[in-house]
Amino acid sequence: MKIGPRFKIVLALLAVVMLLAAWQGLRFWWYHGYSQGERTGIVRKLSVKGTPICRYAEGELALAGGQMGQNVEVFTFSVDNYSDANPIMKQMREAERAGSRVTLHYRQDLKSWWRCTPHEYFITSVEK
Repeated sequence: MKIGPRFKIVLALLAVVMLLAAWQGLRFWWYHGYSQGERTGIVRKLSVKGTPICRYAEGELALAGGQMGQNVEVFTFSVDNYSDANPIMKQMREAERAGSRVTLHYRQDLKSWWRCTPHEYFITSVEK
């Protein structure tokens, strides 16, 4: 059986695509959950941004601490699921309305070029 030149080109392109997919899968596995931690403060903004194709939730946490007269440090984050049914979004909306201090547990995902959000911090749970 003889393999034609077109078939060889298709196989080569398929091999390149498979190698790229494997490389991206390995990068995702390596950088997903790069670090984990928690931050305490007051949720001062929670919004859903983006185009209809690429939406994401963005929030700001004004960190507690610091001295009077200093600028407040702001922690920007995102949430994996921005739907209203998500319990994390519900808890953060309640905390934002009440202006109460919360502790946000997060994970950091590095180098995710395929995500819509510009942030690398994702909230995993909320403590009141």
